[in-house]
Amino acid sequence: MGSMLGMAVRYDALAVNPVQQTSRLHREKSEARSLSPADLEAVRHALHAWTEQERPGPKASNDMSDITDLMLATGARIGEIPALRWVDIELDAGRPILTISGTIKSEPGRGTYRKPTPKSDSSVRTIVLPGFAVAVLRRRKATTSDNPNDAVFPTRNGTWQQVTNVERRWRQIRNDTGLDWVTPHTFRKTVATLIAERVGSETAAQQLGHSSSAITREFYISKPAISADVAHILEELAGGT
Repeated sequence: MGSMLGMAVRYDALAVNPVQQTSRLHREKSEARSLSPADLEAVRHALHAWTEQERPGPKASNDMSDITDLMLATGARIGEIPALRWVDIELDAGRPILTISGTIKSEPGRGTYRKPTPKSDSSVRTIVLPGFAVAVLRRRKATTSDNPNDAVFPTRNGTWQQVTNVERRWRQIRNDTGLDWVTPHTFRKTVATLIAERVGSETAAQQLGHSSSAITREFYISKPAISADVAHILEELAGGT
């Protein structure tokens, strides 16, 4: 807009460029919030209750529970998990791995499709899977029918799952549970926070596919309720009394 109004000034349509007279809007920075063990237990209880809930039509599948587990196992974005293909996964390797190399997009006139590149170059990454994720994927491999897209999470028609549908189901799941603040992105922040606490922010950034650990630290890692315990170090500053 600044460039457009600057051109208007040059052509004498305006006396001054009003954009140059404005200041940047101040926004309160919101702290990253991750899930505590109690929160995770509540999330899994809500997922189970929603899956078992009686409703018209076919019974709900385990897709939402499995998608959530894989987000917690990888720190992947919500669009990266439905884009997974079996060809991207090696469960029988010495260290079972999963490669994130695409994301799901939905566009008018084109429908829902798998974009063969994720958000950025740094988002293409191979992740070593924890045991609970391997168990989820082995079960799905044994029970999921083949589909033309080789998708790990196909719809009943064998097509790609829409991200908006996954997000809508999650809003239904968290309804009346006190988890209104929890979004799919919260799972990503939970992964970043845990890895940063146990290993470091650089490793957390690599896991999430960030090009810079500064992004991870600023927007994804929750601040601990209590600062690191360095009391034994500070004891060296004690006086002789």
